[in-house]
Amino acid sequence: MSSRDFIKNLVSNKIYRRGINYYNMGRVLQYRINKVEPNHYKISALVSGSKKYKVDSEIRLRKDIIDVDSSCDCPYNWEEYCKHEVAVLNKFMEEDFRSPKVNYEPEADQEQEISELKFSNREAEQESQPDIVEQRIADRSFKNLLEITKNYDESEMPKLEYRVKGIINQDLKNFKLIFDSDYLSQQELEEVVNSLNEDQRYVYYKESLLQKHFYGRELKILENLADLLKSKGRGCSLLLTKNEENLDFLLNLSKKFKLVLEENGVILKKGKTLQPELKMEGDLEEITIDLKEEDFPIYQGSENDCRWTIIENTVHKIDFYNFSELPAKFLIPRQRQGEFLFEILPTLEKNLELERSDKLQDYELIKESPEIDLKLDYEQGKISCQLEVEFAGEKYSNTELLGIDTDQNIYKRDEKDPGLWHGRDNKALAEVINFLEEYNFKVRPEHFILRDSSEIQEFITDGMTHIPEDWNVERSQSFDQIEIKEVKLEPIVEIDDSEGINWFDFSISYNLGGQTYSRQELQQLISYNKKGEAFIKLDNQYYILESGAQEEKVEQMLKDAETQADGYRAPYHNLLYYKNLVEKSGINFKGNKVFNQLENEISGLNVVKERKIPAGVKGKLRDYQKNGYNWLRFLHKYHFGGILADDMGLGKTLQMLTLLKSVRPDRPALVLCPRTLIYNWQEEADKFFDDLKTMVYYGTPAEREEMRQDFNEYDLIISSYSTISRDVGELNQENWIFSFAILDEAQHIKNHRTKRAKAVKNIQAESRLALTGTPLENSVEELWSIFDFLMPGYLGNYSYFKKNFLTPINKNNEQAKMTELKERVAPFILRRRKGEVLKELPEKIVNVHPVSMTQLQEDSYQTVLEEVRGELQQTVDEKGFNRSRINVLAALTKLRQICNHPSLVLGEEGRAHNSGKFDALRELLSDALSGGHKIIVFSQFVKMLKLIRDDLEQQGINFLYLDGSTRKRMEKVREFNSNPEVKIFLISLKAGGVGLNLTAADMVVHVDPWWNPMVERQATDRAHRLGQENRVMVYKLITRGTVEEKMLKLQERKQDLFNNIIENNVNPIKAINWEDIQELLSF
Repeated sequence: MSSRDFIKNLVSNKIYRRGINYYNMGRVLQYRINKVEPNHYKISALVSGSKKYKVDSEIRLRKDIIDVDSSCDCPYNWEEYCKHEVAVLNKFMEEDFRSPKVNYEPEADQEQEISELKFSNREAEQESQPDIVEQRIADRSFKNLLEITKNYDESEMPKLEYRVKGIINQDLKNFKLIFDSDYLSQQELEEVVNSLNEDQRYVYYKESLLQKHFYGRELKILENLADLLKSKGRGCSLLLTKNEENLDFLLNLSKKFKLVLEENGVILKKGKTLQPELKMEGDLEEITIDLKEEDFPIYQGSENDCRWTIIENTVHKIDFYNFSELPAKFLIPRQRQGEFLFEILPTLEKNLELERSDKLQDYELIKESPEIDLKLDYEQGKISCQLEVEFAGEKYSNTELLGIDTDQNIYKRDEKDPGLWHGRDNKALAEVINFLEEYNFKVRPEHFILRDSSEIQEFITDGMTHIPEDWNVERSQSFDQIEIKEVKLEPIVEIDDSEGINWFDFSISYNLGGQTYSRQELQQLISYNKKGEAFIKLDNQYYILESGAQEEKVEQMLKDAETQADGYRAPYHNLLYYKNLVEKSGINFKGNKVFNQLENEISGLNVVKERKIPAGVKGKLRDYQKNGYNWLRFLHKYHFGGILADDMGLGKTLQMLTLLKSVRPDRPALVLCPRTLIYNWQEEADKFFDDLKTMVYYGTPAEREEMRQDFNEYDLIISSYSTISRDVGELNQENWIFSFAILDEAQHIKNHRTKRAKAVKNIQAESRLALTGTPLENSVEELWSIFDFLMPGYLGNYSYFKKNFLTPINKNNEQAKMTELKERVAPFILRRRKGEVLKELPEKIVNVHPVSMTQLQEDSYQTVLEEVRGELQQTVDEKGFNRSRINVLAALTKLRQICNHPSLVLGEEGRAHNSGKFDALRELLSDALSGGHKIIVFSQFVKMLKLIRDDLEQQGINFLYLDGSTRKRMEKVREFNSNPEVKIFLISLKAGGVGLNLTAADMVVHVDPWWNPMVERQATDRAHRLGQENRVMVYKLITRGTVEEKMLKLQERKQDLFNNIIENNVNPIKAINWEDIQELLSF
């Protein structure tokens, strides 16, 4: 790695360029280097920018790396080195790292590497010829100087000037270039140059002699001139040979510096290149050339390769176009006379001042196009082409054409008119050959030929339309019978009679050209042209295949199918998905007996055959509940899994219990639910069915082991997720296979990586069903996890799902993938909303109630906001967002707690402070109690609930309280619903947001917002559900100008994701990410 490449790796390109520019301009001042120990150096310097900045650098040279620790007192702070540090570091790498003064002491295995970077006296000593070394130094310095003069900024006015001596003296091989300064005497300038030659530049740096008079690029030029003078000069003069390279160098200097001709004191400038006048006499038989050089004095270099002239004060190079080397007279061969007249002379006139005699002007050229005949034939699946070209009475056919050099023009003199010439139009002839090559015709002795089907199809559709109109084309009858047709293949999907327990076979066929082909046969016939179009050749028919929506649906079907010898095999649960695909796209679909039976039972998506409600159900099922029961019976009959995803309060539990009652399986069914809902299931079963025996599987390990012995005596086993997660091993070891495995609040397994989800998916059951009002909260990944329980493999394994759905939807917002996923899951999700099925349910009115913080509360909030914003940015930068989620959640929780009450963060110290939200809640509850309302108050924070509890106790207001530690939950629910004296129920959102029926309440207050709107809606539905007779008022307390306002917007976006898959909208979004968090903290 070069020294500059090493620096490039440390900083951005912008900082690198600026730093190098500062170094080149000599802005590194008071540079001091101190050797601390071998391979360890400390550097200090001032760098002149908008002002002078102090740079301190420490450099350690190690085996494979160079350690750099640097600081600068400039205001730049972008976590990388600044331009001033780059300038200092480059000075070390360019001047010291390569210099023996550093006393660099490499280790043995570093010797080779460092020797390639260093330029030291040892390198010179190893050369057998010292003068070669000096020449190498001079060449390098000369190139550097030349480059600097070429790129010098016009705006920088130099203080150096140059005098040229002896350049116009014809007798001298060399000329002298002398430089001096307006500010230094010749003696001082020679002293500077000599000191630079002796590598004592640091003395002058310290004394600022150079810096005082020279700045920036001039100083760099002076250093390069000093190196150059070591071998080619003396004092302050440079001796240069009169050749073209040195003349270019001189003329480049004249553009940037004052260049004076010493003989007469004229200031020289660079002028344009001149050409002398060329005169041609005679006729085509004999040409006389006269090169007129007497118009101006010509100075010639000692090597006879460079001529120039000085006119007034301008130096011009002279270009003789090599005519000075030609004889005065020469003859032109007859076969080259046309080329001379119509190619050479016009070229000379463009580049020189050319004067030709009258005899060389009276000629006329006529370009003639060849006559082209093309004969096309088609036989035995190939196209043959016979080609004949005629020009000036001469005919060429087939392979003879390939021998013609189209780059060589042919000229013929007219036999009757000597001044008239005929020229062949090579462009037209080249077009013929290029045309055959473009369409890949192969050469045969008697004709050109096309064999490949794709090339034939391309020639017919594209090549024939590009044959020039002036060609004579003859086509045979068989050639005209070639047909190119665009067709849209219409697939025929047919389910075979053979079937298994978990799979079915099907075939796909197509009709083309009066014949039927299987998909496998058709794919073997397909070829592709250069445009990428698929086509099939049948005899002399070429069918270009159009890809349509039907074929796209077929491709979707085959993603999950296994290829068989004569068709395909797919999992049985794909049957409804396939049916949905073919119905929407109009594919011809032929089912077998089982499919036809399924077809008869479904009159439309999720509308199934009505079944009799089992006897013994106490109470009457509503129509939508009957439809849900019928749908569950349908899934059970065909061994499908499914999600009953009705809104909260629509009686999902009753629909599922009715299914169990009607089926009456030989084995017990298993229901898993949150621990807080275990007894709710038992109460519901006892409420609606007298003879449905239930067991609550809960207790100590010994108690549970004893309970398992009695499983077969019960119809329904009710347990919690945590209990079954611990016991699934014992259940499988004891070979317990349940008739149903039913998940209530199935979102508890949304994270497929958790031990809980993995354990639940290991339960052995004949049928699997799920209940949840929120099957999707944050990401489609959650939906996959639930389906992985219901029908493993239906949405593919996780890697497949991530590649084909999760990444396209979450990262790329691909609506086509979102639609495909919805089509897959739609047959197995039944969702009804309360507004659709319960027309008699009273309305629910949601109010966002903004509140302001007190001054002390706002001060606390801003202090914590600034603190966590900086900490989070640093944590995310170091660990990445995914590994920082706990830190992010903790920071946001602290901000949300302050929005509620400062004491939630400050403890007892904060109790003395007021809270705007707490005051607003007290007023809201007071008004509600005055109006005779019964109120549920939800909060995410137990500490906040306890503050409210303490306040209500001080006021002597009756209330009930429930959080995660509360026992006898159902007793509290019954008391709230039945006791008119209890008006307020304080409930933790996590502990009581699901599974409770609190229809006695007609008002719900959410003290603090939660990330997910579905969680809040579930909590609200404790009151707004079946059995509610009053209008329900919902209040959301939101603190102005805080993270809570941003959370409302986040809720809206998450609601879109739920609607997109489960409802009907199409607008995918991502789960919460770092961009969301930055938005939340952007106040």
